Amino acid sequence: MHAEFRPVASDDRIQALDVVRGVALLGIALMNVEFFNRPIGDLDAGLPLGATGLDYWAGWLVQVFVRGKFWTMFSLLFGMGFAVMLARATVAGRGFLWPYLRRTLALAAFGALHFIAVWTGDILFSYATGALLLVIVFAAKPQVLLWLGVVLLLLAAAFGMAGAAGHPLPWQPMLGIGIPLLLLGAVAYALRRWPVSGWRAAGLALYLLPALAMTLGSAAMLGRPPEAEQDRVRLAEARTPVERKAIEAGIAQRAAQRATHLQDIADETRLMRGDSYADATAWRAGHFLKMQGQSVGFAIIVLGLFLLGAWFIRAGVMTDPAAHLRLFRWLAWLGIPLGIGLSVAGVLLAPSHLRGQNDAAFQVAMGLGLLGSLAASLGYIGAIVLGLHGRLRRWLVLLAPAGRMALTNYIAQSVIGTWVFYGYGLGQWGMPRAQQLLYVLLVFALQVLASRWWLARFRYGPLEWLWRWATYGRPPAMRISA
Repeated sequence: MHAEFRPVASDDRIQALDVVRGVALLGIALMNVEFFNRPIGDLDAGLPLGATGLDYWAGWLVQVFVRGKFWTMFSLLFGMGFAVMLARATVAGRGFLWPYLRRTLALAAFGALHFIAVWTGDILFSYATGALLLVIVFAAKPQVLLWLGVVLLLLAAAFGMAGAAGHPLPWQPMLGIGIPLLLLGAVAYALRRWPVSGWRAAGLALYLLPALAMTLGSAAMLGRPPEAEQDRVRLAEARTPVERKAIEAGIAQRAAQRATHLQDIADETRLMRGDSYADATAWRAGHFLKMQGQSVGFAIIVLGLFLLGAWFIRAGVMTDPAAHLRLFRWLAWLGIPLGIGLSVAGVLLAPSHLRGQNDAAFQVAMGLGLLGSLAASLGYIGAIVLGLHGRLRRWLVLLAPAGRMALTNYIAQSVIGTWVFYGYGLGQWGMPRAQQLLYVLLVFALQVLASRWWLARFRYGPLEWLWRWATYGRPPAMRISA
């Protein structure tokens, strides 16, 4: 009960998790390659306008079968890894909190360096933010979180009324902190009250509630005229100069936001297409804090997926998949049709975002895609586990080495992609969409082979070794002894 708490040995790994990570790596590459050829500022623009033929259908297939599904899968896997680490610390009789905090801070450092030095599409820093929220939920007392949330919301209400009376006070930051604290307190209470099922219920709630709010809230706005037409009507109906001035200020603010967005896209396109690495890195560094400041809501969704993933371990589903094949069949046969069906519905409703024209329709499409991503991701996991217990096993296990080196391979995909496509590399920016997918298959095949070669000689991937060193406070053995 007091064995040393150290990195997991190769023989003790859960192979199904490594295989699922390998599949997720391929899906992430299929998604990310588009944004090595397109500004990250276009991430919410949907299918590019003007694509035809094979390029259109390549984009459509990725939008339906890939987009959103594999970062969701990676998030579930992160939660599973958290639960495995917690279980091993409990068995070893060692502290869990400090190694986990060091692990999280190291992940944040990897994410920040990846964002600034390589590519703005990083998700590791957001994972680190979600991981810190997971520590809060795991370690804090629910009553403290709930009371803090209530106090901050009451102060926000009081300051808001003072502002309405002509004495403006900063209340919005308290609102932005108070609501997450209430959510975290409710989740912490659920985990204490229902030790196993609470993880599943809290995870589903944190993921599904924002997705449903986005979908239903935007659906209520369907059928309204374009934004410019609404502005003209509001101005015509304004009864007082004060009301008219407020409407004009809102119009000006939205116009400034659109202009800033377009300028960001133009700057990113120019820098990544033709400028130097130093200029591109300086631009990324300037955008780092700005981008992370917008990710609080995303971190809450990520936290929900972490909790749901942890349930798969705590309930024994992934530690003994052979005993839960019936559950995996249900996940595959229900999750994949439901998830893909919702994604198809979203793409049919609004395949592309035309700002100021179909905002509500595209938000509904995004909400449907978000709902479908969880269902499809769980369905994919179910199908992979079933394949591991059937005839596909001999092929699926080939992906396990790549999954064992997921962090190294994820960063390597960005390094290779930016070198191939950006102007300070080979300058292939704008490669046709269908050719992008062929590029991904080639690079991923090479990664699978390289991972197999590396792990025949070393215990961990290079970045995995550094991550374990940061987590446990000492460098683990790297080479496999004869």
